[in-house]
Amino acid sequence: MPVVTHTGDVARARSEYDRRRGANLRYALRKRFSWMQRYLGPTTFAVEVGCGAGFSERFLKARRLELTDAEPHPWVARVVDATELPYADASIDVLIANNVIHHLAYPDRFLRQAARVLRSGGHLLVQECNLGKTTEWALRLTGHEGYDWSADPFDPSRPCNDPRDPWSANCAIPNLLFDDLAKFKRRYPMFEVTQASLSEFFIHFNNGGISARVPYLPLPVAALRVLDVIDDGLIRLAPRFFAAQRRIALRRV
Repeated sequence: MPVVTHTGDVARARSEYDRRRGANLRYALRKRFSWMQRYLGPTTFAVEVGCGAGFSERFLKARRLELTDAEPHPWVARVVDATELPYADASIDVLIANNVIHHLAYPDRFLRQAARVLRSGGHLLVQECNLGKTTEWALRLTGHEGYDWSADPFDPSRPCNDPRDPWSANCAIPNLLFDDLAKFKRRYPMFEVTQASLSEFFIHFNNGGISARVPYLPLPVAALRVLDVIDDGLIRLAPRFFAAQRRIALRRV
């Protein structure tokens, strides 16, 4: 029996959200979205690409938060291709990509589209996987998603994933893009990196799955807060080993 089940069943994930045992999933999602709120306000027009089950609307407040995805669902305002965004130039204040970029066939095209649609001073907020050693081992064990260190996410003509499959995944993409921020800045001078950090070990591996189901130990918020502190210590000690997530804020200059 596979360890990871119901992969990509976002309708099921959405319907089960309030029935999940423990606070694990809610805690993980709050952690992944709460840091973004400082970039949103009562006048902000924000767009989320690849919204999945649409959990962002539970945690983020803005004048307008438009949920988009590659697949149609009742909560999706617009079906879009993240590499060909159907928005006017400089029309968006904040663009959100939560664990989306590692699914894209052409990350470079998305980043250039993001630069086009963001107004000057706007932000691209990226929450992504980090392919540390423990994540590599977990992916090998479960076969849940793949990774390919030979991919080139800076190449707009060479696919990093299957363009026909929105759930195709290469978990090395965020590392290849963001581990060397000097290289990233040279490639994309239209962006200024205003925030970059690594996070999550136990919080990630014991959340029960976001758009899939994974065995987990249900825990209350108090216990998860303790684990979060432990995670921070482990990541400070050995980030390349323990960190399973990363956050990046890019300001459009």
